[in-house]
Amino acid sequence: KKEELEAKSASELKDLCASRSLKIGTGKEDRVERLVEDAKARGEMDTVVAGMLRDARRDELLRLEKGPLLDVCRASGADELVQEVMVERLLAHEDEAGETEMEPPTKKMRTSKK
Repeated sequence: KKEELEAKSASELKDLCASRSLKIGTGKEDRVERLVEDAKARGEMDTVVAGMLRDARRDELLRLEKGPLLDVCRASGADELVQEVMVERLLAHEDEAGETEMEPPTKKMRTSKK
């Protein structure tokens, strides 16, 4: 978050400070620090960190082979056979294999109600 703010111009930082009712300050560093502190107080930093941790866990789980992944599911009590996931996987497989050549439904003509 801090690097993202440091990449902004001084006038953009001034506008951000003003929109959040923070002291505008004189230097870019002051504005960045105020905005970072405000983000921490609002819980925005926690959201960013939680997203990063979730992405890392997702990558870790995607690297697992099928057997160990099933073991993790069973140990956590998660249902390894979720219907929505299976449907999405089947549709993706059919798309890749070219097995779905259905025509889109045709639109019905409008009729006037006079």
